[in-house]
Amino acid sequence: MKRVSVIIPVFNSEKFLEETLDSVAAQTYPELEVILIDDGSVDRSAQICRARTEQDNRFHYYRVENGGPSAARNIGITYATGEYIGFCDSDDLIDPNMYQTMVAYMEQQTADIVFCDIYSERDQRKFGFPWPDRTIFQLEEIGQILVAALVGNTTDNDANVPLWGSVVRCLFKADKIKDHAVRFPEDIHFAEDLVFTLRYLEKAGKAVICDKGFYYYQCNTESIMNSFFVYKKGMFEERKRLINYLSEIIQKFSGREELVRRLTVTSRCYFRECVGNACRAAEGRTEKDKKNELKDILNDDGVISAFANFDALDRKVKAISLLIKYRQAFAIRAYYLYRFHKR
Repeated sequence: MKRVSVIIPVFNSEKFLEETLDSVAAQTYPELEVILIDDGSVDRSAQICRARTEQDNRFHYYRVENGGPSAARNIGITYATGEYIGFCDSDDLIDPNMYQTMVAYMEQQTADIVFCDIYSERDQRKFGFPWPDRTIFQLEEIGQILVAALVGNTTDNDANVPLWGSVVRCLFKADKIKDHAVRFPEDIHFAEDLVFTLRYLEKAGKAVICDKGFYYYQCNTESIMNSFFVYKKGMFEERKRLINYLSEIIQKFSGREELVRRLTVTSRCYFRECVGNACRAAEGRTEKDKKNELKDILNDDGVISAFANFDALDRKVKAISLLIKYRQAFAIRAYYLYRFHKR
């Protein structure tokens, strides 16, 4: 029986960590190792991890200096000894049958990767797939269908969220990760796992869908992903790096023209978010800071290219897209001042 290595980056997760580790420990798949990478926690996370390793010899604890979740996951990959690799966040839960079932899908279909569904506590529903259970993608279909769904929508008017490419929903083959040096980018902290998944899919010959909601995404209001209304320094530069990563990767798949079109739609979403972020107040930020950051975004070649053409019909999306296209900085700041005050 092949071993599954589950890599869990940990950072100040004491509130959720024990429950997360309990859910991993309860896996019905017998050949399991769990690699805990403590990324410089200053709360009780280290004690919780060490206690777990003393109670259960499947758990292994490593302490590293704070380098972010990507660096922690990359370190975890180097310690993994299993034939399969999975990932779990330290504030979420997994179903007891997750890896038992996903290994079965992997081996029955001789696949290189399995995607399961995710249940969102916040939305009280599964994310869902646009395909039925046990759908298989092979060779060119991976790029033309699966990667396309991960990269983005085909139009500004599609209200559906693109397929979430998080690694926590996937089971990977360790040899493909290690032989091809597939790693997480450590200079971004947004959608870095999408980059990893796409890098892996470039090397994959077969992918299979498991429509069971095995991964439980908990609503942690303290997490990075939920700090929607807080100014984020460096967001624009980070989103540009992400787009560059995605642009480089999609050139290696068939159906590149469609993928570029989808990435452009996604880029507009990212850039609209950056424009709103630039207009946010934060401690130490002056009005001049806001103006300069917004000016840099509006005059960026990538932004100008992305908004040269768009098909948004929603009035709010269309309005802000037009303001970005014509670089109307004063009107944009007035628009967001009204929106933020109204909230």
